[in-house]
Amino acid sequence: MFDELVAEASPARGGTAIGAWARVEAAACARRLTAMVVILDARQSAGNSASREQWYLDNWAAVCAEIGAAQQITPAAASKQLLVASSLRDRLPKVAAVFADGGLTYQLASTIVWRTAAIRDPDALRAVDTELSEALTEWPALSQQRTVDAIDAIVIRHDPHAVRRTQNKARGRSVDIDIDDASGVATLWGELFAHDAKALNQRLDTLAGTVCDTDPRTRDQRRADALGALANGADRLACLCGQPDCDATAAAARGSTVVFVVTHEDTLTDRSPTTARQDASLDGEQPRLFDKPVRELTLTEALTDPDPGEPATAPGVMLGGPVLGGPIIRRLALQAAIKRIIHPGNKPPEPRHTPSTALADFVRCRDLTCRFPGCDVSAERCDIDHTIPHPAGASCASNLKCLCRFHHLLKTFWNGPKGWRDRQLPDGTVDWTAPGGQTYRTRPGSHLLFPSLCKPTAPVAARTVRDATPNIGLTMPRRDTTRAEARKRRIDEERRENEEAALHAMTDSIPPF
Repeated sequence: MFDELVAEASPARGGTAIGAWARVEAAACARRLTAMVVILDARQSAGNSASREQWYLDNWAAVCAEIGAAQQITPAAASKQLLVASSLRDRLPKVAAVFADGGLTYQLASTIVWRTAAIRDPDALRAVDTELSEALTEWPALSQQRTVDAIDAIVIRHDPHAVRRTQNKARGRSVDIDIDDASGVATLWGELFAHDAKALNQRLDTLAGTVCDTDPRTRDQRRADALGALANGADRLACLCGQPDCDATAAAARGSTVVFVVTHEDTLTDRSPTTARQDASLDGEQPRLFDKPVRELTLTEALTDPDPGEPATAPGVMLGGPVLGGPIIRRLALQAAIKRIIHPGNKPPEPRHTPSTALADFVRCRDLTCRFPGCDVSAERCDIDHTIPHPAGASCASNLKCLCRFHHLLKTFWNGPKGWRDRQLPDGTVDWTAPGGQTYRTRPGSHLLFPSLCKPTAPVAARTVRDATPNIGLTMPRRDTTRAEARKRRIDEERRENEEAALHAMTDSIPPF
């Protein structure tokens, strides 16, 4: 069937090839999900697999690590795909067959899995699976909400207590922060209690008013900076007027919140006129795009950049965040503690398990993120891992790397000849070998922006240590319940709430005597 789809997608077929290739893409995605379930089955059928179901990093998580490495995605993203894959095979085989034929997209398959997850009765589930598989070939193009409504209508007919209901407004409150990797700024969107919102609004006004009248920022810019000051525990804004006798220019008291930024020393010390102009461009009113109305511009004038800009100083990078331009880093440095990172060169290993602060800082700045394939957890939230376990492996830069707690546990407890293995090179490059034999290479995050941090350090080799067994005495953290039990409890609770809501609705509709 797949070969027939590929044949239909020949470029010679013109516009019809687009739809044909879309079906090929969907069918290929279905086969990719099937391969994930095969790995899960192999993991769960292996010896001692049952004893690992209550591990914090259980069989499911171990499979997600393999899937994530193969696709260069995070374990959380891999877990969502694996849930869709296992649900299609075990709960919705007829929908899965339509998917395998290229009849629906991954997004639609994922939506169906989510909207049918609360169905418990096997007969109802089979009926929903059958009706959905037949309807999918007849549905016209629908918006996302209309698609959800159509799926829910089928679910309600067969199991009205299984429909996934939207949380009420208060329970849905959240704050989302979207960091723009290109501009060095972020967008914040949130919903919170009205009384908290009013208090926040007043607090921002108060902090924005702690500078003098000659501060170059607009009121909106000062309120935005006030939110950053609030996040850092500062009690006021530092004034940017530049007047030596201004009482508000002193550094504000700050809390314990720490944001790590790696940059070049020249970025902080440059005092050229160009740098001064770039720093000043962060504040004040937006400049006019053109000197005359747009309707009066010639085509050449409209297409010519009125301000081509000037060469900027070298950028830096925020751990767990984007690349930041020099002006933004210099603004941050006004109230930040500055620490020099020293490359260890060929220094001998340190004579202890826990690396010194200087060595740990170097490793974090060199790596920037977790070094497992596809993982982007920021280095300051990672453990410092010995590639060759201590004491056989020394505490030196060539044997140390950043691993998030999830992948640190994976390496520690899912290792060995049939598990994960890693090898580190003197420049910080790490070669990983998966349980299935696939190999992946990760390079330190600094190798593009700060290549000097990736200069080779003193090589290390495993030492023979008498009576030393790696990881002796360590135990995997355990869950209170297995992942499957926790998932079942959540679905049961949701069904109970649906039943209670239906009962209340029926009671309210009964007229009084």
